[in-house]
Amino acid sequence: MMKMLIKLDEERVRRDGKYDLADMWRKIDEQFEKYNCIKEVQPDGGVLYSGNPDYDYYTCMGLSYLSLRKQQWFARYCSEWIMYDNDDDEELPLQDIDLLTKERSKNPLFAAV
Repeated sequence: MMKMLIKLDEERVRRDGKYDLADMWRKIDEQFEKYNCIKEVQPDGGVLYSGNPDYDYYTCMGLSYLSLRKQQWFARYCSEWIMYDNDDDEELPLQDIDLLTKERSKNPLFAAV
């Protein structure tokens, strides 16, 4: 199973006034809706997208990652971005991969934040 947790700095988005917060979330949601991923809004405002075992969620998670890492608006306001994966072995615990730290260390869009 794979899951991806995304959180935006919503206060900063509102304060800066450069982007529409609802539009940002709509663009993120679209990445996961194509493959019928399950969306769960977390109490802290983050969103957990879980792969749907009836669809190709591996491709969904991979393409979502590749797309979001190229978006300046996402890089600027993303405050948490974690991939959870157990290599499709439900007996294994989910490992968390900190995608935000990874991108900040190598991707100029994220490093400029």
